[in-house]
Amino acid sequence: MFQKLFKANQIKEIDRQTILRKKMPSWELMEYAGSQLFEKIFKHLNTTQQIHIFCGVGNNGGDALVVARLFLSRAIRVKCYKVPFSTKTSPDFALNLKKYKQLNGEIEDFDPDKVGLIDKNDLIIDGIFGTGLSRPAEGIAQKAIQFINQTKAKIISIDVPSGLYADKSNKPQDSIIKANLVYTFQFPKISFFFPENSEYVPKFNVIDIGLDKEVIEQMPTNYFLITNQIKKLLKPRSKFSYKNDYGHALIIGGSYGMFGAAILASKAALRIGAGLVSNFIPKKAYNISQTFIPEVMSMTDEKKNYLTKIKVSEKITAIGIGMGMGQHHKTQKALKKLLKTANKPLLLDADAINSLALHPKWMKYLPANSILTPHPGEFRRLTGTWQNDTEKLEKLKKLAGKHQLIMVLKGAYTFISDGQNYYINPIANPALATAGSGDVLSGMITGLLAQKHTPLNAALLGVYLHGLTAENYTKKYNNFSMIASDIINELKSL
Repeated sequence: MFQKLFKANQIKEIDRQTILRKKMPSWELMEYAGSQLFEKIFKHLNTTQQIHIFCGVGNNGGDALVVARLFLSRAIRVKCYKVPFSTKTSPDFALNLKKYKQLNGEIEDFDPDKVGLIDKNDLIIDGIFGTGLSRPAEGIAQKAIQFINQTKAKIISIDVPSGLYADKSNKPQDSIIKANLVYTFQFPKISFFFPENSEYVPKFNVIDIGLDKEVIEQMPTNYFLITNQIKKLLKPRSKFSYKNDYGHALIIGGSYGMFGAAILASKAALRIGAGLVSNFIPKKAYNISQTFIPEVMSMTDEKKNYLTKIKVSEKITAIGIGMGMGQHHKTQKALKKLLKTANKPLLLDADAINSLALHPKWMKYLPANSILTPHPGEFRRLTGTWQNDTEKLEKLKKLAGKHQLIMVLKGAYTFISDGQNYYINPIANPALATAGSGDVLSGMITGLLAQKHTPLNAALLGVYLHGLTAENYTKKYNNFSMIASDIINELKSL
């Protein structure tokens, strides 16, 4: 259900233990990694392209030289540039430099004044730095990165874009390769999923280089990538079952001008499999709800345009609140009362979260394992601002741990934390950037909660399936025309 992700020092240790267990010299692992990388690049290569390979003097540069040598073996000429950011070279870099020269391969020290023109149709392979980088690129390496970024050629980075840290945020002024594609070894790197790194890693592909599976299994981590296996958590249905076996979800929300949010969430809770769904909405939304979702039982507040007195039946098995709810002071009081008395699994979204931000002391009323689904703006209101994505994720885990919450921080790659671990949704599809998308997600998670999934599993399943609907939609249509109702409809095809 999950793929483990690791920090840079852990990846180095997995490499080391793999070499020891397989009783192989380190250069053999480099040779295998480089050959797998070469095959990926060669498969999509336009043989008329001029190839420029920039090599650091560490192991990432060694990987690049393996690729360069394999190009020569196919009679494809390359231009190689060594970026001597250190007087020391790694042993495997030195070995592969020797092998490259034995094939009459040419390499010159990088000098921005002597490289010459790199055409927009050329291909650059970036092998300057790998995951071992722990400080900003400077000197000749910085100049090389800046030079490469100024070209208009396609850039492929090996393992990570040079200058990018593998597991933490860079500083805004750091020089980092703006790759078009990253071929990364064995695991995606944690920093690939940070919004701030989107211009450096717009796309990545993972290459299996045969690192020891037992070592990977034994290596502890608190970063996990959700995989398609998460769908196994969906509970099988008995042919003798009936609607009450699949729970009764309650969606609470809506205010004048935003009735649709609660209606979308209600329909999503039904479509994800809740046996029954009720909603509690302002009186003026009653006819709208009954018209558009007749399958949902609607209860109304005494006020026409906002909520004041929330009622929850004992038959309810899970509650989702906040979608389009508004922040009228009487609505906020009703929320406070619900938090203090709720004895059902609970999800808070949108204005329920905004109300918590206005009244931080109310956090103590949240039942354990409540789910919060903020977007970055709502999360900022809850926790204050942050300097970078590393600090943002620390805040996420800290808040989840302090109040025993499941935090779902929505974004291109949604991060989920239970206070101990991070779970990352691998699906980043811009089709989901549409009004009501978050309301649908909250309805889905509430519907899963109603079916007695644990709060963490409900969040993981809901987020992943939500992303999967966008993948399916864009395969059939495009990534710009999807609307929130389409997300609900696509659940039928999962």
